[in-house]
Amino acid sequence: MWSSNIFPVYGLLLSVLIIGGVQDWRTGEVSNWISIPLFSMGAIAPFLRLFLLDNISVNILSIFVMGVITYAAIKGWMGGADWKVLVGLFGLWPLAGFAALVVAGVWGGIIILKTGDRNRRFPGVTAFAFAACLTLF
Repeated sequence: MWSSNIFPVYGLLLSVLIIGGVQDWRTGEVSNWISIPLFSMGAIAPFLRLFLLDNISVNILSIFVMGVITYAAIKGWMGGADWKVLVGLFGLWPLAGFAALVVAGVWGGIIILKTGDRNRRFPGVTAFAFAACLTLF
């Protein structure tokens, strides 16, 4: 999976995610220069890969999950930056996207158990960046 051609792309993506995760941790917001390009590239990538007939099942699953995430964002169940970053992850690096959902779910579950508050907010992009780092191992 880690060819010498794709490793720099994942490294760049991970670097941008880490910067966004630090911003989210410190301020509760992520800059648009991080989230909008990530969203744009991620929204296009699985469709391009479908056109190239590359990993069709993974791309279809990614597109489906991106639709579910978009529905959750429309319903107000997640922040705008979280939505844009997750769509970007699922489009560009599906494994990191699935890991991000798992880590965010565990993190959110722990917060609910600790505080008893289902509506408590936490820095989602920080959880996504941590999850993407985990996929390297």
